Amino acid sequence: MTNNSGNITFDEPGINVASNFSLPTGEEILSDPPYFTATANGGSLSDAAVIRGHFSYDVPTRQLQSLWFDIDTAFYGDLAVNFNVTAPLSSNRYSFSPGTFLPSSINVPAAFSLQPALRWAVGADVGTDGAIYHNSNITMSIPDGHVHIDFMNDTNSRIVGWGPRLTSAVQTDKAATGHASPFVDFSIELTLDVMDGLFNATGGVTASPQFVNELNVAQSQARVRKGNPMFWPRNITCTNGFELRSAFNFSVDAYVVNAWSKTLYNTEIPIADECYPF
Repeated sequence: MTNNSGNITFDEPGINVASNFSLPTGEEILSDPPYFTATANGGSLSDAAVIRGHFSYDVPTRQLQSLWFDIDTAFYGDLAVNFNVTAPLSSNRYSFSPGTFLPSSINVPAAFSLQPALRWAVGADVGTDGAIYHNSNITMSIPDGHVHIDFMNDTNSRIVGWGPRLTSAVQTDKAATGHASPFVDFSIELTLDVMDGLFNATGGVTASPQFVNELNVAQSQARVRKGNPMFWPRNITCTNGFELRSAFNFSVDAYVVNAWSKTLYNTEIPIADECYPF
């Protein structure tokens, strides 16, 4: 609150927030007419977090002196997607938001307001040189994630925990060289407004798990792949069929809008490298 020196200071001992969303079976979640649709085969997304923080703002000089948050979080996602591509499709990233949850804000009239937000996005990187019909299912959980976000100095931002737990399954009924890689983005975001716009800032953390599935048909000369290739070497060479390589990519990024963005954690876990005959 305002003190004798003209500073506005605030310490938040702990905001508890949580959200959950479900994806009904059969719901079309992604499309690129007339050649591509992705349909949810069921899914659920849930999270819970405790947010602590501190800020100090010098009103006479209009200078922010400190602003940081500590976030303890856990989240769970279960996502099953059917990809149906009927013709060659250029690589693209498709996404949609199943919802944003806005918990109650902290509002001190004429001083400041603090608004937390929980945001989800579901999507996929897709591209192929022919028709594919592919199903991906992944269940992932982060039971214990901790992040410190220093809005004024990204080098002070850090994480502890965030080790992912996962199970996965795939089925491919029609194959071409390409990729069909579903992802989930989950963000915890905080917006601080001081004295009705005299100062404002928005920042947070985004966790991004992705189930990468790369299809390679024998004798195909095409390579349709968005982003960097997988870093682990191939184990097999298919001569009469198609190769399916799967990996789990997971990254955690902290950010302050229009100021900085920083990857605090990134890992790739190989899952499978198999050859399937036609």
